[in-house]
Amino acid sequence: MRYVIFSIGLLICMLSASCSRQDNEINLKWNKGYSKDSLDRSLTGLKWALSYLGSTIASDSTSRGISHKDSIISLNIEQLGFSENSRTALAKLQYFFKKSASYKENNSMDLGRYIALTFGNSQHYYAITDVPKNLEQFQSLYNLDSSKGYIDNSSVSKVDRQISFSNISEDHTQAFISVELDTITKDTLEYETLEIMTNGQLKFGIYDVNGDLKNAGDNTITNAGTPAKCIWCHEVGVQPLFRKQRDHPRYLTYTKFNDTLQYFNHKLRDYQDNLWKDKNLLNKRLHTELELLYISFMEPNVERIAEEWQMPLADVKQKLSGLETHEHEEFSFLGDLYHRKDIDALAPLKYLEVPESIREASKNEINLLN
Repeated sequence: MRYVIFSIGLLICMLSASCSRQDNEINLKWNKGYSKDSLDRSLTGLKWALSYLGSTIASDSTSRGISHKDSIISLNIEQLGFSENSRTALAKLQYFFKKSASYKENNSMDLGRYIALTFGNSQHYYAITDVPKNLEQFQSLYNLDSSKGYIDNSSVSKVDRQISFSNISEDHTQAFISVELDTITKDTLEYETLEIMTNGQLKFGIYDVNGDLKNAGDNTITNAGTPAKCIWCHEVGVQPLFRKQRDHPRYLTYTKFNDTLQYFNHKLRDYQDNLWKDKNLLNKRLHTELELLYISFMEPNVERIAEEWQMPLADVKQKLSGLETHEHEEFSFLGDLYHRKDIDALAPLKYLEVPESIREASKNEINLLN
């Protein structure tokens, strides 16, 4: 029933001229996620998310389209250098966000929830970044080189991989396809794609054996997870080979293939360094601010929950007394953490549902654009 309602709402949105204009703008509420968190750090994380979604914000030192007053961030996607297709997808999503009970109550949406339902949601990410819906469409966009690399000792895949790539185009776009191969039979099991966008960022797609888009990699085949996890690992570059590989007939040698990847990465870094003007993206290590932004939302500590719910800390602790806490394996300084699905079930307001995980496959995949 929920998806029928959303589909009707989406049709109304598409037919309404005022909807697309009005929903270019949205208010986002920053809630402090951990002791050293700050609005500036979270704004940096937001910029990284927008850049990964295709915005040209990295090449705009004035950060047009983003403003803030106290803890409220105002976002105007029309001013952020998104393509027309990206703006359309984002405007449709923001239409639904602003129709939610929590947005109407607060005139804002939690910044972390916004990230989780755009950057951190595979179906929405694919729509915003305009990832081809099937592998045939993907291949029609690029002229792939006849040379290929072979990986039999991957740090990500649990099987062998065949890597195809295009050359760098005049507009600096480029594509890579990884075919996940059964190590024994060499049968194709899955496809993973990487594209370099004109804004200098990477975008990722995961396709099943039939060439259709899927939300996450099969964890029996690969540790790649969702596109957001691919981004977390690749960061902003074409990764070299981290392990030595054997040479295989009809493929580039290990040395030649690694040199080729390093050359592509060098050219990409030069392009980014010449194009990007915002110091928060030129410092590529600051992509971690995005990870901290969505992790502290998906796995909040009690202080963040109290701020989010606008309730006294003692009352929140009492309400959460039946839930177990855990420590994050990467960022222990985040404190004792809860799982977002458990928190939203107890929240005083009804919030839009988010996927159970941003990096791994979720049982409750969300698609508000379907």
